Amino acid sequence: MGKREYKCTATTKDALFQAIIRLAHEKEYDKITIRDICTAANISIGSFYHHFHSKEELAKETYYQIDRLVNENFMELCKQHRPEENLHSILKIYIEYVAQDIGKMIKVYYKVVIEETSISAFEPERLYYKTLTQILKDCAREGAIHQPEDFTELTEYCIRSIRGLIFDWCLHDCSYDLKEQFEKDYPRFLYGLR
Repeated sequence: MGKREYKCTATTKDALFQAIIRLAHEKEYDKITIRDICTAANISIGSFYHHFHSKEELAKETYYQIDRLVNENFMELCKQHRPEENLHSILKIYIEYVAQDIGKMIKVYYKVVIEETSISAFEPERLYYKTLTQILKDCAREGAIHQPEDFTELTEYCIRSIRGLIFDWCLHDCSYDLKEQFEKDYPRFLYGLR
């Protein structure tokens, strides 16, 4: 008997991502089973385990889909705008992804990451991280922000700031407009970088 065939990897993963997000809005994460996820995604349990080792791995990978938003189109738009505008855009991508695509699933992500021994939400080799670092370098070169001694540290600071806003949103049960709050906070944030 030959190797079992699985649906297209990208299609299967996307269905699983959408299923866990939808289910996280309907019931508590601890009560969501892999069977529930597979049923909602119309995917076999075997196919699930072909792609993910656990529900927690799926939850983390769902959040990491933000990298797909920093694509060729985004990079082309960056060439047409000032670095300061690009900084606003890349941070806004993060906020919009959480507010529109992830929603309350972000609480699940934080819970999973906090319960693990290693927290690696944004690793230096990830596309979002690399792009943010480059945009910060461009901003410093043009004088839009203060020239830091260490761009890695500055990138981490930016991510911590955005993560803090998102965590506050979670503490308030996602009850306020995250995008609106980001826009209110951003001028103060940028002032600090200058």
